[in-house]
Amino acid sequence: MSNYSLTALLSIPQDAGYFFPNRHFEYISGKPLYNLMIDKLEAFPQIGKIIINTDSKGIRNYYDRSGKIKVINAYQASLDEIELELTSDKVTAALLDHTEGDHFLQLGPIFPFLKHQTIEYLIETYDKYVVNPEGQSYDSAFTIRTLNRRYYDSDTDFIREDRPNTFVEDGILHAFNRTGFRSAGKRKVGQKPFPCGVDEIENLAIDSEENYRIAVFIDENRYRFPRVFGR
Repeated sequence: MSNYSLTALLSIPQDAGYFFPNRHFEYISGKPLYNLMIDKLEAFPQIGKIIINTDSKGIRNYYDRSGKIKVINAYQASLDEIELELTSDKVTAALLDHTEGDHFLQLGPIFPFLKHQTIEYLIETYDKYVVNPEGQSYDSAFTIRTLNRRYYDSDTDFIREDRPNTFVEDGILHAFNRTGFRSAGKRKVGQKPFPCGVDEIENLAIDSEENYRIAVFIDENRYRFPRVFGR
């Protein structure tokens, strides 16, 4: 990896919208979800700093003495924005105004089954194709979800009879730099992004009570999912 350090960004509001307001603080694998996700970031030596945007006093007190983690309250999103927090570039812009450094990894904090290997792959991809002078073909990297669907219009006539792949920005991970963010009109997904597909299980978002219960069941029965979690 090139000689630079990534700054990780994540936003964890105390009240997370209309549908599942306490989602960041629900327990899974014996920890609050926010704690589980931050632990994933702390495991990477390439990440030199973790910036948490939150209005939660509990989170601030928990990480108060951490040298690697800085807790700020830089942007108070509206409830509508919070529902879109995983793709909100307004939050990102506010965090960059309160953060030093040039290279960033932004994490959507409600994906408990995000794998270490996926974070590692995105970081390596960003380094190889965005930062490395010999391979600078892209200006950012991000994770996507692939859908394979047949499409109809409102009259149920075929738009496409085949099943083309459609790619959805899933909001799990974005790797970008300050220069590219500005050049793209303050957008994390730049003008030439590198898309990284992830496994379906990693797209399970704790954004509803139903999804939370599903995630708890999967977590408590990991042995039933050897392909996902190993034996």
